[in-house]
Amino acid sequence: MQLNLGKTFFALPLLAAALAAQPAGLRTIGSPTTIDQSGSYILTADLFIPGSVGVGILITANDVWLDLNGHTITAPGNLTGAGIRIVNAQNVTVKNGNLVNALMGAVVMNSVNVRLEGLNIRATGMPPTAPPPEMGILLVQTRNSVVQNNMIYNAALGVFVRGSRSFGNRIEGNTITGTTAGAFGICYNPADGDPSAPKGDLVTRNLIRGYPVAIQISSRADYNVISGNTLLYTMEGLLNENVTNVAKDNTLVKIQ
Repeated sequence: MQLNLGKTFFALPLLAAALAAQPAGLRTIGSPTTIDQSGSYILTADLFIPGSVGVGILITANDVWLDLNGHTITAPGNLTGAGIRIVNAQNVTVKNGNLVNALMGAVVMNSVNVRLEGLNIRATGMPPTAPPPEMGILLVQTRNSVVQNNMIYNAALGVFVRGSRSFGNRIEGNTITGTTAGAFGICYNPADGDPSAPKGDLVTRNLIRGYPVAIQISSRADYNVISGNTLLYTMEGLLNENVTNVAKDNTLVKIQ
């Protein structure tokens, strides 16, 4: 049996299969919001973040699945706003969308088992003249999380991981493109009020291009593995300041 809509034909079994592929109980989002209940969500429209709001989508609940559905969350620029903010949450996935002109494209704080995947993040390219600089993705005191297959462009810090309670994370398969006005493609540092830095992460298969320093690992960051990355840099490919960190099989190319 077929459903005829003008010149378009939808086979009912195929349509039913497509609907079944969506998580049960899918909830829609069409404006800046806070997700404070567990569940599956989908963005249905592009969002602009008003200056008074500051965050496109804030997630504070556990067990959240959010599909940005190819839409764009745009911040006002001028070192303001966050596209996605995840705070004190567990088991959260955010995927498949665009985060533009924010101080922080996506920020995860004090959370566990978070996955950020398939995000296209574009900053304005402002140089890091005063803290904080533009960041593509920021993880603070976050563990057992995955930052995978994202595209980050023009952020002074591409992926920034902070604090000793950040560990067991995987930063994998991201393409991070900066400029000589930027700072680091990937950076591991202590957090405010915490003198130690992340430990036991895997940083692998990332392509980083155009930064003065592709990857910087603080001397206080222990037992991280930096492997199989391609680093095209203008000053230094990998600053690994702690002998407990393992760097192997990385391709380093200095460019003009």
